[in-house]
Amino acid sequence: MKGDRYHLIELPMGWMVLLGGQDGLKRASLKPSPQEALEDLGTDLEGAEDDPDAFTEIVECLHRYSGGDMAALDEIGLDLSGVTPFFSAAWNACRSIPPGETRSYAWLAAEAGSPLAMRAAGQAMARNRFSLIIPCHRVIASDGGLGGYGGGGLGVKARLLQMELGGHK
Repeated sequence: MKGDRYHLIELPMGWMVLLGGQDGLKRASLKPSPQEALEDLGTDLEGAEDDPDAFTEIVECLHRYSGGDMAALDEIGLDLSGVTPFFSAAWNACRSIPPGETRSYAWLAAEAGSPLAMRAAGQAMARNRFSLIIPCHRVIASDGGLGGYGGGGLGVKARLLQMELGGHK
């Protein structure tokens, strides 16, 4: 079996490191600097080989999204092995939120099958292993507040939502 592979790319909204294995993309971290993106993956990068060719299609999808093709991220397959059923359900529900739209943590909890689990839905977003690709920037507080965002801070979250509103097709 071939080992894990990774690749670091620069996008308009920051630096993203991709980590993939035999069953697809395992992690994607979006941070303001290349160092922060690599550090975010920590020990998951141990033994992984830098292999840009392994991520050609994913990088193409990310660049298409950055250029205004809001559906491009939906084409990226994710390896959700080892993820709890609730997190998996919450992440899949999050991926169903249309670009340029937002949903509350309460909506996310209900979609994931546990309407009262708003805090757990928040944890699912906080522990999102696929920055941008699972668009946790589209999940906001019920009062309209942005909540948190680990992919580079609230400024990045606000910019992503603005970009999606402008590029929505």
